[in-house]
Amino acid sequence: MLTPALPNVTLIPVLLLTAGGNGGWMPISQTITEWIHSFAGSPLALLFLSGLCFTDAFFPPVPAESIVIGLTSWYFAAPGNVVPLPGIFFCAVIGATLGDSFAFFLGTRIHVQRIKSWREGKGERAFARTTKLLHKRGTSFIFAARFVPGGRVAVNMCAGATGFPYSRFLRTDLAAVICWVAYGMCIGFTSGSILGPVNPLLATVVGMTGGVILSLLLDRLVDWLQRRFQWGHLDSTPESGDSTPAE
Repeated sequence: MLTPALPNVTLIPVLLLTAGGNGGWMPISQTITEWIHSFAGSPLALLFLSGLCFTDAFFPPVPAESIVIGLTSWYFAAPGNVVPLPGIFFCAVIGATLGDSFAFFLGTRIHVQRIKSWREGKGERAFARTTKLLHKRGTSFIFAARFVPGGRVAVNMCAGATGFPYSRFLRTDLAAVICWVAYGMCIGFTSGSILGPVNPLLATVVGMTGGVILSLLLDRLVDWLQRRFQWGHLDSTPESGDSTPAE
C-alpha cells in the first residue's frame, strides 16, 4: 500500500506565509491552530511536557526541547488559552531532572561495558574518553552534555557506571536543566513575540524548527570545543589523584 508523502517540515513556514493567497492551506492552518489551542490550554499539556522531558533524558529522539519551545511560543503568540509559563518551566525542569537521574541510576545497574556498541570500536573509545573527562572535568562536562541530546544520555549513564557521586551529579544536573529549559523558553519567547502577530502557528513552527537547528549547531560547537581544548589530553594516563571525580 502506498502512503502519501507528507510535506517537508522545513516548508511548513513558507506554506503558512502564503496561505492567504492559496485557499487550500488556510483551512488546514485554522484546524491545526484550533487543535493547539485546545491542547495548550489543558493541564494535560503540562503532564505531557513533563513526561517527554523525562523520556528524552534516556531516549534522545523524543522532542522534549521542541515542546518547551512550542508551548512558550504559543503562550506569547496566542495568549489567553495556554498553560502558565511557570507551569511550563517547573514541569520541564522536574521531568528532565528526574529523567537524568533515572539514566544515572540505570548506569549503576547496567554494566555499560557489556553493551556491544560500547565495548568495541568507536563506542569503546567514546566510553573511555567520557570516563576520563568525567574524572578530569566532571561538573563542566555534565553541564555541557545536557545541551547535546545524544551526549547527555551517554554521559549520565557513564557517570552512574563509573561511580560519580550522585549528590554532585544532581547539583550539576539541576543547574544545567534550569539553563536548558530557560534556553528553550527564550527561543519560544523570541519567535512568539516577533511572528505571533503574523500567524501564531507560524511562530510556533519557526520556533521549534529554529530550536532543532540551534541544537545541531550547539552539538557541533561542543564537539569542536572538546576536540580543541580537551581531546589532546585524553590519551594521557590520569595522575594518581584523578581517581576521584573533579568538582
